[in-house]
Amino acid sequence: MSKFLSFVLVFVLVTLSCPLAFADQIILKNGDRLTGKILKKDGDKIVIETESAGTVSILWTAVEKIVADEPVNLELADGQRIKGTVATKDETRIEVVTKDAGTVEVEKESIQVVRNEDEQAAFDAEQARLLNPGITDLWTGSADVGFSFTTGNSKTRALTLGARAARETTRDKISVYANAIQSSNSTSGTSVTTAEAIWFGGRYDVNLNEKTFVFGTADFEYDKPQQLDFRTVFGGGFGYRMIRNERTKLDLFGGAAFNREYFSDGTRRNSAEALIGEELKFKLTDTTNLEQRFIIYPNLSRGGEFRSTFDAAVVTQLSKWLGWQVTVGNRFNSDPIAGAKQNDFVFSTGIRATFGSN
Repeated sequence: MSKFLSFVLVFVLVTLSCPLAFADQIILKNGDRLTGKILKKDGDKIVIETESAGTVSILWTAVEKIVADEPVNLELADGQRIKGTVATKDETRIEVVTKDAGTVEVEKESIQVVRNEDEQAAFDAEQARLLNPGITDLWTGSADVGFSFTTGNSKTRALTLGARAARETTRDKISVYANAIQSSNSTSGTSVTTAEAIWFGGRYDVNLNEKTFVFGTADFEYDKPQQLDFRTVFGGGFGYRMIRNERTKLDLFGGAAFNREYFSDGTRRNSAEALIGEELKFKLTDTTNLEQRFIIYPNLSRGGEFRSTFDAAVVTQLSKWLGWQVTVGNRFNSDPIAGAKQNDFVFSTGIRATFGSN
């Protein structure tokens, strides 16, 4: 009977200790030890889920040893992927016990990514969604509103609206935009429109590789003070992603376009144009971003003439979805019709609402 009780007692103690025996461990260089379930390492931190402290992120450079009793997925600096249980051999090397290749030694510094089975499944599912997304997936964008008015000795009002959206996958990108401005002055008792314009359009990019792409673009414009009833511009060409990092994105692009203009005095003009431009996104601070685009259209049908468009905005995030924007825009035409000026400049400020992960 005493032998049976001893056996039961040993069995219970072993059973209760199993969760600890088979738990993942991270041992830090200062001697601290965390026990739980390793979730992932992306970038410079490794994440472990513990029973007592919850989910903890630790700098990879502070880790001396790791132990993973359940298989994890590792991605090395050379792109190699390994799956297996993990144990630290010494200060610089880690042993991975794989199902097919046995024990493999890897340099600790070469490990770029670590994911447990659940994290890897979620990552693979997201990659599959990026490769084959639905038409309603992956959209991000924003909407801007700016308004000002004066009353008393002068009576003016101005309203600016803007919206943009983009859907980017590993293969292509769709981007659309629309901007509008309306301002008037009724100081003399009669309302006079001082600005009334609408610009809208879109672009479709297809990636040739990580750096280069081809694109097609369509832009439309109405501008009452310029006596422009409607302008349509269809174009296309090649682009190059010159800079891509966490802080800066810079694209250069060029090609050709066909411009058709309809003016309120009955003038009709068709022009072949070259298309040369750049687009910049720059992170000024953790909460403030600069967005800027410039395109010039040298006229190929009438030498010496050209158009240009310039748009820039500085946006400060106030919350996850709300921000404050300061925007400038310029439309230049070297050959306006009689009575119209060459330049239209817009400055506005107001709120910005965002959706998706901008």
